[in-house]
Amino acid sequence: MECTKCKKRLDISKFSYKNKEKNILYFHCDKCRDKIKSQKNKKNIEIDNYNLVKKMNFVICKCGKEYIAFRDYHIQRHENSKKHIKYISNNK
Repeated sequence: MECTKCKKRLDISKFSYKNKEKNILYFHCDKCRDKIKSQKNKKNIEIDNYNLVKKMNFVICKCGKEYIAFRDYHIQRHENSKKHIKYISNNK
């Protein structure tokens, strides 16, 4: 059987039963499942990291627009917006 996490073909003995009565196995091998279990609160850590990056990339433009720029594309998109161009052209 192939593990959907590590993509290795392993013997069926390397997989645990999800439901023994119906003979349903987990898709991840026991080794991968143990790795996942050892990473407690992984989702909460990822959410906290995302919120931290959002705070660090918060931009307040001269035109009064506040936005989050994860990439340079976001800044360029704002600079090419009608509101920004109109403000810049009126205040030269």
